[in-house]
Amino acid sequence: MSNVLVFGHLNPDNDAIMSAVVLSQLLNQVNYNGDTYEACCLGPLPAESAKLLAEVGVDEPRLIECVEEGQQVLLTDHNEAGQSVQGLEHAQIVGVVDHHRFGGFTTAGPLHIIALPWGSSCSIVAKLFDVLGQEISDAQAKLLLSAMMTDTLMLKSPTATAIDATIAQRLGEQLGVDPVKFGMEVFLSRPSGSFTPEQMVGNDIKLFEVGGGKLLIGQYETVDKSRALGMIPEIREAMRAYMTEKGADGIVLCLTDIMEEGSQVLLEGETAIAQKGLGIDDVAEGVWMPGVLSRKKQVAAPIMAAE
Repeated sequence: MSNVLVFGHLNPDNDAIMSAVVLSQLLNQVNYNGDTYEACCLGPLPAESAKLLAEVGVDEPRLIECVEEGQQVLLTDHNEAGQSVQGLEHAQIVGVVDHHRFGGFTTAGPLHIIALPWGSSCSIVAKLFDVLGQEISDAQAKLLLSAMMTDTLMLKSPTATAIDATIAQRLGEQLGVDPVKFGMEVFLSRPSGSFTPEQMVGNDIKLFEVGGGKLLIGQYETVDKSRALGMIPEIREAMRAYMTEKGADGIVLCLTDIMEEGSQVLLEGETAIAQKGLGIDDVAEGVWMPGVLSRKKQVAAPIMAAE
């Protein structure tokens, strides 16, 4: 028997946390492969995740910074080494549950890979309950639905699919809630009014290999972008500092307003490929891109295609 560490990406969002927590519970419920599964995280919990876990009486995942050689791990909500734990190259990856592109992914042996182009990793985890013949408890339904709604911006994101909507409706009926209203309540539980420029930059950001360099792409979601727009100089300073700290060549930050359904995009450093992919210039106040809600599909994907 082995203890398998289950975790999402660095700078975890609600989907990274809840997919690791609930997937671990599911695999332990069915005694999968005779192993035990421990939910971990690669950074501080988002406020909404901590609140939800406390409400349902589930322990927070263990914070880890690195893994030892030979440690068995299962990745959720990511697969790229640059977005994962230190020491991943020496660990044994036994599985991946993800809804992102695959970038530079290799393993020493065969593994379980479940990758679907759905709006949330938690949608995939919810489906796995059906595959393994298990009922979703109310606590699990609440955690899964919260992540599905925040990751798809209440099903408004272009990454959201009809399957996500169907699963969300089923979970909402189980809990007796409207999925969208529930998701908005979860979203509004974030202390957005107190976010510092450093938090706006670093709380939800991923590293990508682009054109032989390292590009950070971050996203700050809000229901009112006016406060952030009044802090552009401070945000740009925080972007430059974060880029230097992480040894990246460039950084793209999307200030996403889910009510106005668009993003103000800021760029710092070497961003020629990003500008080409997004069709924008690097201007001081940033560029408003209407309809841009998904970092994965509407920001990262066109940038990668522009290499």
